[in-house]
Amino acid sequence: MPVQSALETSGPGCLFIAFAVAAVIYLARSCHRIQQLRDLEQLHGCKKPPNESDRFRYDFFGIAKAIELAFSFRTRTSLRYTNVLFQKYGETYTSNVLGYRLLFTCSAENTKHLLSTAFVDFDSSPLRKPLFKPITPQGIFTLDGADWKTSREQLRSRLSNLRKAIDLTLCEQHFQAFCQHVPSNGQVFDIQSRFFALSLDIQTSFSLGESVDALSLTQSLEKEQFLKHLLLVKERIVQDGFRGPLRHLSSKRKFLQSCKRAREYVVVRAIREIERRNNMEGKPGKKGASKSDSSSVTDEISQLTDQSLSILLANDSMSTTLSGLFFCLSQDARVVRKLRASILDTIGLTPPTWEQLGRLHYIRWVLQEGTRSPLRLYPPVVLNARVANKNSTLPNGGGSDGNSPVLVMKGDIVVFSTWARHRLGEDFGDKPETFYPERWEHLSGDMAGFIPFNKGPRICPGQQYAMIVLTYVVARMFQTFSTVFNYNPGPWKERISMTFENENGVLVGLS
Repeated sequence: MPVQSALETSGPGCLFIAFAVAAVIYLARSCHRIQQLRDLEQLHGCKKPPNESDRFRYDFFGIAKAIELAFSFRTRTSLRYTNVLFQKYGETYTSNVLGYRLLFTCSAENTKHLLSTAFVDFDSSPLRKPLFKPITPQGIFTLDGADWKTSREQLRSRLSNLRKAIDLTLCEQHFQAFCQHVPSNGQVFDIQSRFFALSLDIQTSFSLGESVDALSLTQSLEKEQFLKHLLLVKERIVQDGFRGPLRHLSSKRKFLQSCKRAREYVVVRAIREIERRNNMEGKPGKKGASKSDSSSVTDEISQLTDQSLSILLANDSMSTTLSGLFFCLSQDARVVRKLRASILDTIGLTPPTWEQLGRLHYIRWVLQEGTRSPLRLYPPVVLNARVANKNSTLPNGGGSDGNSPVLVMKGDIVVFSTWARHRLGEDFGDKPETFYPERWEHLSGDMAGFIPFNKGPRICPGQQYAMIVLTYVVARMFQTFSTVFNYNPGPWKERISMTFENENGVLVGLS
């Protein structure tokens, strides 16, 4: 009894001491963290950037800001909304969204620092992994660190021999299929949807070893179902990306089912491709294979499946580039005439060869200026983000003049806007919002403010592949057609999906 009484009496006291020790440890760590941040601020001369708190004074949890962001996305005004805020607060400012500290920037120097100089300080997987893991568990959109380097190197190696990766004969076949969907006599049609199908057929021929026949009038039911599943997956990834933590409130049953079906379709093609490679290299078949060999084959199939699906998830960039280009061209007869003349003067009317593609300089200027994927006015990825994996800095945006460095704390999310940089920055000369390909005669695609393919270690490994295919398609378009008629009802209406589309389609006529 005395022992039991002593234990009962000392129980609350022990609990109090435990809580007190935990509180002291927590406070000590908090003080140490604060001191580390102050030391980092002093070392780099950091100053605070503008803050949206003046608009959300009592929004302690960032709920109102989250609702405002969701509303702008729903009403297709996200880009106008962010541009207005950059014009109000400067090229870098902070905000509170659902308890997360976000830094928004369109500074060329900050973006270069984020993607190149301080690349190791920032990750993309905390934002992307929950979205992409069900469809590409080990794809480049899901990984960071050493695993990402391995996956990217495999994809880069696959794209290293462009003459092997790009079959111009197949490109011509797909282009001829595209022409079957062009109405005669300049009648109106949605070229955006047709470019999407053309891009899919070219990309699947490369990534899957066979086209999905999106332009074919006799597409098989299996291929049609695969495309439906792929489109559902893309749409849900985008929606969940904007919803943030709120994505957990809606059912994912259809999404996960489509991920499974899409992977099953690609796995069959991956197995065929591996068997084809083995036969070409004279490797033995599967009979009598050991467990380690079987495991190796399984890993190879999984890797090729992830690579192929990653390529298809990024496929829209080529179609959106072409769509944005023709939206601009439909409103600029001068550039159309000059573009066609430059093509005919350089290579005539026969389909271009590999050597001739490199001589079509004006096409590259036009693409860099107006397309939506690799280019400026309609970049495919209009917003992107990274998460700080340690305390770090951005080189500018702090202080009243915006010229001082900014402290970035571990866990902060840095959102950088390609759209705003390409249209608000001074990098591109006078009237950066206008379509003027000739500006590229004196500009470089390597300039810091031009971010169509990303920068640094995460620069798109398929950029050269995309530019060659785009150059071929544009050359063939203007060898075949001489006039682009404009039937668009008004300005571009944003629709942010995996890339950037026009909500109304791109309505043109060709003759």
